[in-house]
Amino acid sequence: MDSLASLALSTEPPKIELLNRPPYRRDEYIISRKMVKHLLGMAIYEIIIVYAIVFAGEYFYPEPEMYWRFDRPNNPYVYPGRVEDWDGTILWKKYQGVVGASRHMSNVFNVFVVMQIFNMINSRKINDELNVFEGITDNWTYIGIWMFIFGGQAVIVEFGEKALKVNKGGLHYSHWIIAIILGFTTWIVSLVLKFVPDTWCPQFGKK
Repeated sequence: MDSLASLALSTEPPKIELLNRPPYRRDEYIISRKMVKHLLGMAIYEIIIVYAIVFAGEYFYPEPEMYWRFDRPNNPYVYPGRVEDWDGTILWKKYQGVVGASRHMSNVFNVFVVMQIFNMINSRKINDELNVFEGITDNWTYIGIWMFIFGGQAVIVEFGEKALKVNKGGLHYSHWIIAIILGFTTWIVSLVLKFVPDTWCPQFGKK
């Protein structure tokens, strides 16, 4: 995915506005404050989302299909996919040999990747421009690669069972809706980060 995302972003045509930007100095920081702001901000947000699903998904992440609830048929949430709990209580280990990868962890994987796919659109603009969709229809190569990545993720999750260690039943459509909604939230987070002053962030690299 990273290679395809890099390829997609590299196809962005140059804009005339680039001529208004002063050249980088020879002693410019490798990682600017603006880069740190978006990298750390989005990373913290996605870590919160993913860790919440990993460690507490069995209390709020829905499981519509009775079969995948196993010995908790009246619990409407995913069966925990962690091998063991913090106290050593066996969780997914007792089903792992029978049905393979858990639906819980397959959802964690899917949510993470879908959020990255949506964040690819944020990455089109690197100078805090508010409209990340500006000029997107001028680059059909980017759109094609983006759709290919999304389609590839769907194939992996729904049919990747043994080769890629995902749940053999694929995911319920409601799980995809949740993942896509969470993907949309990366656009909101990115928009909020653009109003955070760059001076609040450190710089890294050799000056």
